[in-house]
Amino acid sequence: MRRIDRVIPEAVQNDEVLLAARAQALFRDWPGIVGETLAKKSWPDRYSKGTVWVAVEGAAWASELRMRKTEILQRLRDRAENQAIFKDVRFGVRTLPREAMAEWAREPEPEVQLESTVESVVGLSIRDIAARRLSKWKNPEDTR
Repeated sequence: MRRIDRVIPEAVQNDEVLLAARAQALFRDWPGIVGETLAKKSWPDRYSKGTVWVAVEGAAWASELRMRKTEILQRLRDRAENQAIFKDVRFGVRTLPREAMAEWAREPEPEVQLESTVESVVGLSIRDIAARRLSKWKNPEDTR
C-alpha cells in the first residue's frame, strides 16, 4: 500500500490529471456550451485522454448532438483556451447522472409555448400542417 503523501504529488505532476480537472471545471457550464435544450437531454459523463464522453437521454438527442459535434468541440476548446485539451466528443445513450437531472428538475417547462403551438394547428389536417411547414422551408427565390 502506498502512502497518500507520496501519491498526491505524483498525481498533481501528471498532465492527464490536470487536464481532467480543467475539463471537469468547464463541464459545470454545460448549458452554455450546448444550449439549454440540449443540456436538459445530455450531460458530460467523463473525460479521458482528450475525449469527452457524454451521456444522452435518447437516440434522437444523441443524433442531434453528433450533428453538432464540431461546434461543441470548438466551444469546449475556446472555453479551455487550449486547443489540445479536447480531441474528441463521444455521445452515448445512457441514463443521465442524478446531478444532471436534479439540476434541471428545478426549472419548469414552458407550457405557454406548447399551448400556442397546439392552438395554431387545431382543426388542420396532417396535410395542411405539412404544407404549412414545407412553405417555411422553401427558398423564396426558387420559382420552380
